[in-house]
Amino acid sequence: MATQVRPVAGESPAARYERVRGLSRALAAPLSDADATVQPMPDASPAKWHLAHTTWFFETFVLRDHLPGYRAYDESYAYLFNSYYEGEGDRHPRAERGMIARPSLDEVRAWRAAVDAALLGAIGDLPADIIALGLNHEQQHQELMLT
Repeated sequence: MATQVRPVAGESPAARYERVRGLSRALAAPLSDADATVQPMPDASPAKWHLAHTTWFFETFVLRDHLPGYRAYDESYAYLFNSYYEGEGDRHPRAERGMIARPSLDEVRAWRAAVDAALLGAIGDLPADIIALGLNHEQQHQELMLT
């Protein structure tokens, strides 16, 4: 069971965001593009997909919906990295996530960095409750990456 994001005493919302997102980066740091793309079974998504999906969550439900003028990093990512949010449109089949060769792991990392920079640049103007929900969601995906 995922734990909720608990603030460290005196930790700012930006520091909390960076701490949780940073753990995902650390978990994936030793992985090559091939390592992060492998899907060992239909119900276990690749590490690259987890990194991208949580980024899609923040880009979609925080930046797109609450930061005026924000434009998606790459429109095609919505199809690839949506999971079960039917209201957000079609999505790549779960059992075939290991067949997503592009974007590469480095491209996913660059997208994460761009989304993180945009979110951190406006964090005081964005809904704290949705950011907290996203961070809890990120922690769930960290657990999935470890299993």
